[in-house]
Amino acid sequence: MNTDYIINNYKFEKLNKKHNLSKFLYESDDLNDFIKNDALKQQEENLSTTQLVLCDNEIIGFFSLLTDTIEIKYIQDNKSIDSIKGHKPQVKLLPGIKIGRFAINDKYANKGIGTEIIKQIILDIISLSKQIGLRFIIVDAYANAYYFYKKTNFVNIKKDNKILKKIGKIIERDPQRTFTMYQDIKYVKI
Repeated sequence: MNTDYIINNYKFEKLNKKHNLSKFLYESDDLNDFIKNDALKQQEENLSTTQLVLCDNEIIGFFSLLTDTIEIKYIQDNKSIDSIKGHKPQVKLLPGIKIGRFAINDKYANKGIGTEIIKQIILDIISLSKQIGLRFIIVDAYANAYYFYKKTNFVNIKKDNKILKKIGKIIERDPQRTFTMYQDIKYVKI
């Protein structure tokens, strides 16, 4: 399958016991282990839900979603802070949805498919925000995925500003170190 075909024909389907995950392969052992051994268990316990990205019944990727919060003191954007601080009582923890895990099968990685899928996930979360109170989309990005999330308009939390000046070295030494990043739904750019 070529990239354009996948981008125009993929669909999301909630993970279930009938899905064959044996051929899904991602460069991260952690993400492979999650989808093959933990995702369904977490879903059954209502800890997260996992959606497969399918095209012609082939698993292109997956993502999991769960609720989360982010502390206002870690928000970088003054526009977001100013709009929230005007509310009483003072809010310290802000509601969000976390993209807990996200991976594209190695066979289709680095072809722009992940960028298109993350945009759709964001649009779906924005739609959900019209039904429940949530303000932020949050990810714990692996160091080696930091630039992917940055390119898709996620911002790192304030406390990581200094360490992220050394992101190149961190990617070399510890590519699976995580950094919390976010987008304010009120100001999303897609």
